[in-house]
Amino acid sequence: KTKETIHKENNVQVKLDIEKCYFSPRLNNERLRIAKQIKKGEEVLVMFSGIGIYNEVIAKNSQAEQIYGIEINPTAHKYAIENQKLNIISNITLLKGNVEKVLPKLNKKFDRIIMPLPKEAINYLSLASEYINKKGIIHLYTFIEETKIKNLNSLIKNHLKKFKIIRKVKCGEYSPRV
Repeated sequence: KTKETIHKENNVQVKLDIEKCYFSPRLNNERLRIAKQIKKGEEVLVMFSGIGIYNEVIAKNSQAEQIYGIEINPTAHKYAIENQKLNIISNITLLKGNVEKVLPKLNKKFDRIIMPLPKEAINYLSLASEYINKKGIIHLYTFIEETKIKNLNSLIKNHLKKFKIIRKVKCGEYSPRV
């Protein structure tokens, strides 16, 4: 009768309604991979943070100073707040709303920005670049055809003037060869 569940991974548990919030348990290794890259004292932003799974995994598996999450879906945001309490985490700040409107109000720069919205994240890349520290890292998730992966630089150049791709990682599949 209910679609609400609790998912456990990487030292955290998250509650969600699978009909009202997007969530993929298949990305658990990817979330931990990112958390392990975060250095002590980093300020991290998770754009499109959903139920807070990235925030929670980072908080429990890194020494990040502060983690911010911005989510537009009110139901997912409600679960993110509940999950923060469920995991007893104090270094997460959750903000509800459109990232384009919320981020400028924060008036701060981040050491690391995570953009886990593969269908649309690239459209927010220039916004993210305004709020990243000079030596900061942006984790961009996007769907791209395998045959066009060589064109990733030119695709990013449409949104950023200066950048350096540190690493490309295949995290999953959207469809065959994408």
